[in-house]
Amino acid sequence: MSGPNQPPAHRRGTMSRRAMEHIRAQILDGHYSAGDVIRPETVGPEIGISPTPAREALQALTTEGFLSLIPGKGFTVDPLTPQDIEDVFTAQQLIAGELAARAAQRATPQDVDELEAIHFEINAAAVRRLVDVVEERNHAFHRHITLLADAPKLARILAIVTHYVPRSFYGSIEGWPKASAEDHARIIAAFRSNDADAARVAMAEHVAHAGELLAQHIAAQK
Repeated sequence: MSGPNQPPAHRRGTMSRRAMEHIRAQILDGHYSAGDVIRPETVGPEIGISPTPAREALQALTTEGFLSLIPGKGFTVDPLTPQDIEDVFTAQQLIAGELAARAAQRATPQDVDELEAIHFEINAAAVRRLVDVVEERNHAFHRHITLLADAPKLARILAIVTHYVPRSFYGSIEGWPKASAEDHARIIAAFRSNDADAARVAMAEHVAHAGELLAQHIAAQK
């Protein structure tokens, strides 16, 4: 039950998720460094929420390995190295590759047409430097593949792993739009021929490419 000065639990959950995304992105973008203390009473006003959902967000981020709760000090940022990012993407390659393979086997021509349409939208938005649109359409591209795979447990595991990648990465990091255009085209070609093995390889290489770019970005923030 919510207290008299607390928002309903479902709203608090939405605010907490928003705070988690905000803090994750700031850590990955180099705004915070290892050892920095993050306080809920500071985070809350930054994004217009109260300290309670901000604290819930910080607590959740400790379970993801972004923060540690140190008695007498508070929530501190854990080290995050380029090697950590490469390790995360190694796991992501395996899961995303398997999902792509299953999806390619199930894909109809209409499914592939939808993927191709999203791909064109990403490219058009990248040319116009519409970062938010690139981000949203890239998410739609991969979500379409995940849904086609019809493997909800694998999809859940993939969602956990991808917490280490800020969604803003997909439109803002140098080299990504060009890499995405080339990589997505290879994935679509594999889907056109319902070639599961080619789809697995194309997706794994795509994820590896993304990991390299993000690791380079994090190294540049040091």
